[in-house]
Amino acid sequence: MALGWKNPPAPDDPRLKGHETTYQASRGGWHKPPQQPTPGTPKSPR
Repeated sequence: MALGWKNPPAPDDPRLKGHETTYQASRGGWHKPPQQPTPGTPKSPR
């Protein structure tokens, strides 16, 4: 297995945090999901 792992990692393995990607054929391959705004945060500073 790549990265020196003997078995495929479980989907909820903490070592994979931050490396999630999705396949988007319209964009030509694997891309990170778009950043979602955090509820309750202002869009612009006051």
